[in-house]
Amino acid sequence: MTKAETTGFGLKNKLESEQVFKLSRFKEVIKRTQPHKHDGYFELIILLEGAGFHWVDTKLLPISPPLAFFLSPGQVHCWQLTAIPKGFVIMFRADFVDPRHSTELYLLVQQLEQKREILIPDPATVSDQLLALEKAYQNGSQNQLVVLRALLQLLLARLLEFNDQEVSVPKTGDLIFRRFMELLRQPGPLEHRVFHYASLLGVTPQHLNTICRRVHGKSASDLISEHLILEGKRFLLHTDRNVTEVAERLGFTDPSHFVKFFKRRVGQTPATFRKLIRL
Repeated sequence: MTKAETTGFGLKNKLESEQVFKLSRFKEVIKRTQPHKHDGYFELIILLEGAGFHWVDTKLLPISPPLAFFLSPGQVHCWQLTAIPKGFVIMFRADFVDPRHSTELYLLVQQLEQKREILIPDPATVSDQLLALEKAYQNGSQNQLVVLRALLQLLLARLLEFNDQEVSVPKTGDLIFRRFMELLRQPGPLEHRVFHYASLLGVTPQHLNTICRRVHGKSASDLISEHLILEGKRFLLHTDRNVTEVAERLGFTDPSHFVKFFKRRVGQTPATFRKLIRL
């Protein structure tokens, strides 16, 4: 069984195993892609021209450049472009933005994860920063990664300046929360118990709940449930798996338990949700 078959979605991994950072121009072609994931790295897409729609998980977002999309590892997305796009795609692994290298860059990435989509009122400035990043990426100097981190930090800070909405900034020391969220995103059947994740992280379930409430305002159990619902919606929207198969993929031993769980949190059965969202 291939990795794509175990996740239920196509996988498009554009980073080689040894790469931590990559920058490329967005392909200037009108296209429609199948729903897919990028496991193991973040993706920042900045479109300066183009038109169409961008599915991100269960949200259909219109493409009205200039704007930026930010995707975390494991998110499902696909494109339906109706005009030639122009822009850049920046990919980087969690190791690249580890707080041991740059606390400020690490925090900026966490802020962007709460935004996902940012309109760009000053594309000229962003274009200049992108060209500087591209030049540094192509030069391959001895201190290339240091330079790339500094330039990426400037770019992310500028993007966040364009959005006036207040964002709660996670505390630097909350690496356990970060690792917990990374565990939830890993491909494969999902675990439902807080104890399972707490054991992997080397903490007690109570301590993990405390960290989650402090950083995100929700318990670990609530975040697990939210992720189960999100994954369920992804499968119902972007695949043709039946409800029994989706329930099994999400770790439910009885499909009826999944139906009750989904209806209690969404207000609709999985079958009704799929029918309504695909209209």
